[in-house]
Amino acid sequence: MKNKNKLMIGCIAGGAVLAALLVAFFVLSKEYFGGSFSPKAVLSNTDVSALSVDEALDAMNQSKGFEIQVQGKDKNYDIDISDAVTREFDKNEVQQAKNSIGFGSYLFHREVVMSLKPQSVSVDKNALKSIVEKSLPASTKNTQNASFDKKLNLVKEVQGDNLDFDTFLTKVESDIAQGNELSYKLEDYYVKPTVTSDSDAIQKAVKKIEKYRKMNITFTFGDETEQIQGDEIIDHLKYKNGKVVLDSNKWIETFVSKLGKKYNTYGKNRKFKTTKDGTVTVKGGILGWWINESETVKKVKALLNKQKSAKMEPVYRNVAVQHGKDDVGDTYVEISIKRQHLWFYKNGKLKMESNVVTGLPTKERMTVKGTHRIYGKAKDRYLGTIAVQGYRSHVDFWMPFNWDGQGCHDASWRNRFGGSIYRSRGSHGCVNMPRAKAAQLFDYVSIGTPVIVY
Repeated sequence: MKNKNKLMIGCIAGGAVLAALLVAFFVLSKEYFGGSFSPKAVLSNTDVSALSVDEALDAMNQSKGFEIQVQGKDKNYDIDISDAVTREFDKNEVQQAKNSIGFGSYLFHREVVMSLKPQSVSVDKNALKSIVEKSLPASTKNTQNASFDKKLNLVKEVQGDNLDFDTFLTKVESDIAQGNELSYKLEDYYVKPTVTSDSDAIQKAVKKIEKYRKMNITFTFGDETEQIQGDEIIDHLKYKNGKVVLDSNKWIETFVSKLGKKYNTYGKNRKFKTTKDGTVTVKGGILGWWINESETVKKVKALLNKQKSAKMEPVYRNVAVQHGKDDVGDTYVEISIKRQHLWFYKNGKLKMESNVVTGLPTKERMTVKGTHRIYGKAKDRYLGTIAVQGYRSHVDFWMPFNWDGQGCHDASWRNRFGGSIYRSRGSHGCVNMPRAKAAQLFDYVSIGTPVIVY
């Protein structure tokens, strides 16, 4: 009787277990063949355990927990960027993922981890940048390109620790869209120098600057000199758009203008030691140094453009005999209106002299006083016209010396020279001479010989 009871109890217990198994199998079968994920399922970093496909899809689309791992210089950072990311998965792909889970995972609660590529991913770049900026340390130094200081000394590039946010965020955004691992090394995304000290442009500039430093442009004024040296040139150069250029021409113009103020003698009064009347002040005339500033500036610019040193004279509009306080020299023609006399000196020695007749002392006909120079020589010439000057005179020797058309010449129509003849029968401004004396003077003088009239 006892054995029958035990058997009955055993049958009942076994039946209960079998019933439980059948219930479990039924439930699991319902889940497996129905629409739910297995009890331990993770899909694209979202816990979808026992969720229906629709529930899983909704959970995945709303899933948080997007993190990027950033390896810094001294510290690593795990940054939650979920608030900046929105993704949408395809329902059919979620269904396929659910269908791929084996029955054993349902039966034995095996963990299933799968990943799907989102159908679409959108990243709010401004939100992402804000999150990253708040999470990462501020830069301690900014990246700088190789450059030149005010003296055009090379300043090497600096690799800073400031983040190139555009490049970094674009990479993160791309990795999210591709479903790649979100792990980064911070130094890979530092702003890089775009111009380095060993670049062709910088090295070319360095060589050009060194040529400028070694330049020396020397202007000669007799025994005196004026220089434009390398250091001064450097002060007026700049590195712009990859090239070494002059900042302006103004400083060259200023330099040349100062040369003119210091060395120009054209039009200036001079002290002159006469033969008979001591030292007198002679008004300016057409003799004298006069720098052509615009042409001299062009000449300097041409040298600078070639980084070429030179020893040179300025370009002149007008010249004298020599530089220095006495630019007349010791070879000249001296004419005294008061004494109506002419002297010619060569190398300081008197070579000839002659009585003369100068212009009638009226405003229209007076001989112009000043420091002049012979600017032409001609034989067998007619001077003036009846229509304009009221006379037409033939001369054998013509030596003009000022811009008023006055000069020395023979006057065959006169038989007397010197004295006070000029006061009543003076010339129209020229210096009349006996023919023999005019011929002698013609042979002595050359183009450029000073003529001092006082």
